[in-house]
Amino acid sequence: MKPDASPYYFGKDKRIFEEEGIDLELIVIRPPLGITALQAGELDYSAAAGLGMRAALRGAPLRALMFIQTRLSFTLAGQPGMTGQKIATVGVSGIGSLAHYAALAVMKKLGRGGPADKVVYITTNTTAQSYAVLVGKAVDAVILSPPYTSMATLAGYADLGNAFDMRDIQGGFVARADHLQQKREQAKSMVRAILRSLDYIVKNESEVVGYLQKEFGLDPKVAGDSYKIIKQVLNTEGDVEEPVLKSVIETMKKDAQVTADVPLDRIADLSLLREVKAELQSKVKK
Repeated sequence: MKPDASPYYFGKDKRIFEEEGIDLELIVIRPPLGITALQAGELDYSAAAGLGMRAALRGAPLRALMFIQTRLSFTLAGQPGMTGQKIATVGVSGIGSLAHYAALAVMKKLGRGGPADKVVYITTNTTAQSYAVLVGKAVDAVILSPPYTSMATLAGYADLGNAFDMRDIQGGFVARADHLQQKREQAKSMVRAILRSLDYIVKNESEVVGYLQKEFGLDPKVAGDSYKIIKQVLNTEGDVEEPVLKSVIETMKKDAQVTADVPLDRIADLSLLREVKAELQSKVKK
């Protein structure tokens, strides 16, 4: 289970969404297809905040409502005995993806990535497939996220560094603008449930580790290590500093070759999140 998906799965299991009046159905779908389905009205919400924001930059009527991760949870894992200077091939889920950017950032920390470097980045399509090509010795290194990170290190693969300090949008909550107008209270309930799930996850280590073992068949050590990464990168506030958001959007604009000024509120609408947080804080004070 990826960190950005944890509040949805765990919150559903703990009946947090049910308590908020939400009958949550989780549909596993490739993020680009999910954003297309969201725009078409076939889904109410998406967890692919980054892709949703990129679609909004191109004119799609989508809004990011909160951010579950504003720090990346990727680690560069290499073949046993691999060092940064030896790496010639790196597997990433997609060229231009966050995994690719994370790989570039970690390689830069290792002193690689200059004009003279001849590192080849290979698309694997999924993190699971990245792990498979590492095990199959098809590449020198790959970018992984939990639980594959711990699976790799326990199997003897080299931990070459991570991107936990890299600020970007890896997961969140996205909706159509018209849905927010028509079902604002439902969207508020979703945001409230996600915030409650995030808070529960970071405060109940043993319970969450047990859940990871049970639901995903993880080895106790893998579950424990995965939880440590999840807790480290989760954004329990759901919000993000405006300079960070602006920087992320500027990078997205460059990638999409968008030169026009795009107002922040056409990409993200954090007013609903802040409204929910104010209501929760008011209840605590009472």
